[in-house]
Amino acid sequence: MSSSAIGMFGSKTILGCTEKLNGSSYLLWAQSFCIFTGAQNKLALLLEPSPAITDTTYETWLFSEYRVMTWLLNSLKEKISSSVMFLSTVKEMWDTLKVVYENKKNPSGVFEIYERLFELKQGDQSVPEFYRELKSLIDKLEMHQRAVSDAATLKRYRQDLTVYKFSSGLSPSMRSRVRGQILEGEYFLIDRYLL
Repeated sequence: MSSSAIGMFGSKTILGCTEKLNGSSYLLWAQSFCIFTGAQNKLALLLEPSPAITDTTYETWLFSEYRVMTWLLNSLKEKISSSVMFLSTVKEMWDTLKVVYENKKNPSGVFEIYERLFELKQGDQSVPEFYRELKSLIDKLEMHQRAVSDAATLKRYRQDLTVYKFSSGLSPSMRSRVRGQILEGEYFLIDRYLL
């Protein structure tokens, strides 16, 4: 087991965040880290401001703060860890990582998930293995495109699906010409190429 997955908590060893943030795995990493931190009853440190130094809870808070900072830094690849190491609080680290890596509108990542879904076949896998792979892709898609009930967002999701399927089905020569533009949201290009 990697050292990033183990933390010391009193005299017992705790398994930590199983996913390291590598720059492109933010949503999966953030979910994993929140689950781990929440299980240790420390999630508030990521979300709430620090108490004043004169607050009677400050010493206890600081002890917990350093513990969560260590967990957070150990759950990051080295190049990312070094970019937040000198921030003052774990909340500052968390917020900075969110701003830099979350990228809610990630057309390239969503496109790759759709492409893998379109190409997915059972092949030599057992039915449970095939299902796990399919479920994993659907879960990743859900992280990028949350279930919603408003018509405008649903329409955008359908438009995105059309664009991704269109792009993934193009011949290799045509795909290389238009893929980058389509993934950057230039949907009007589809109409141009269809005419």
